[in-house]
Amino acid sequence: MVKKVTTYFQGNTQFENTGDVLINKSLIEIFRKYGKVVINDQKLPEYYKVALELKTAEKSTFAKGSFYKQLFLKAWESMFKKDQKVVMVAGPPGHIFGNSTKKILKNFEYTVFLILLTMLGVRIVRMGFSMGPIGKQQALSERIRAWFTHHYLVRDSISLDLAHSIGIPKAQFFPDLAWTYHANGVDLSKTKKEEIIFSFRDGIYKDDDGNRYRDALMERLMFIIDRLKDQYRLKVTYQVLGDYTFCKELHGMLVEKGYKVEFDEEQITLKTAGKAYKNGVAIITNRLHGALLAAKYNVLPLVLTDIDKHLKIKGIYHDAGIDNLLLEASDSNETLLDKVVHLLEQREPILQQLASIEKRYHDLTMESMDKVMM
Repeated sequence: MVKKVTTYFQGNTQFENTGDVLINKSLIEIFRKYGKVVINDQKLPEYYKVALELKTAEKSTFAKGSFYKQLFLKAWESMFKKDQKVVMVAGPPGHIFGNSTKKILKNFEYTVFLILLTMLGVRIVRMGFSMGPIGKQQALSERIRAWFTHHYLVRDSISLDLAHSIGIPKAQFFPDLAWTYHANGVDLSKTKKEEIIFSFRDGIYKDDDGNRYRDALMERLMFIIDRLKDQYRLKVTYQVLGDYTFCKELHGMLVEKGYKVEFDEEQITLKTAGKAYKNGVAIITNRLHGALLAAKYNVLPLVLTDIDKHLKIKGIYHDAGIDNLLLEASDSNETLLDKVVHLLEQREPILQQLASIEKRYHDLTMESMDKVMM
């Protein structure tokens, strides 16, 4: 008997981060394949709901009662109807790290919520996230929370090893949701691939020294740009609203040095990504989903970062077999430049490799989802 599945999903995220919008939209599209989806949209900004392309019936505010009341009533009803099944997505996709008291307490509070849902027969799924570094107390709270989670799906092998090491043996690999995202249509055959795109956040972690980080990054970029400026047009963009100030500053410094560099004042969204990336040859960034979204438009996704600090990017690129697209920020300028030039020369076969990876990950994602939703 095929059961009628209803999936409940909070939908909260960093609303002004296009990468987070991307993976949440991809997640919703996947769950739609298995039945009805209900999103807690009560506190979601309107532009975010538009970006997710939510249908009216998928919004919790369309029905009577709060999101939680709807969830518990549906769970209670499903206990007496063999043809119905309720799934709850436990938390948004993202990254788990740290050891803060606030996060630990939140985990314990959420565990009580999961216990109640489990008693009502709700299938609990946590998916689309990475982990680390994580402190002992938070690791304990995460392990306890995982006891009441039926499927614990992490997006890279580093996170998988960490989850197993802290006592979550049920953890399994599930590809980053960006791989299955369907980009808005752009006829790339009519575009002129001539741009090198730059897009950076102002640090990797909160303890990064802004000035030191900025100065080191500027040194690397200027050395690379000196070699590329006569072959390509140069453009600075940003996919996260909070990156605007830093990217604008980078652009200003490059212009002061005499480089001809364009700055895209408009934040890249899922709607405008095609326009922003269609002429891109390559993007050099330290934003994971800035790279992966650009790749949807045949832009070579190069990541310049402190690789061993940026574990989620390191893990995801390693698992996909594209470690060669990672640029180590501590390498010499000459080493970085040589690598960038080599990768640009190998652009076409790398893009073919990325297309193959995307297909493989799509198949793996749907195979995994069939098991989760059965």
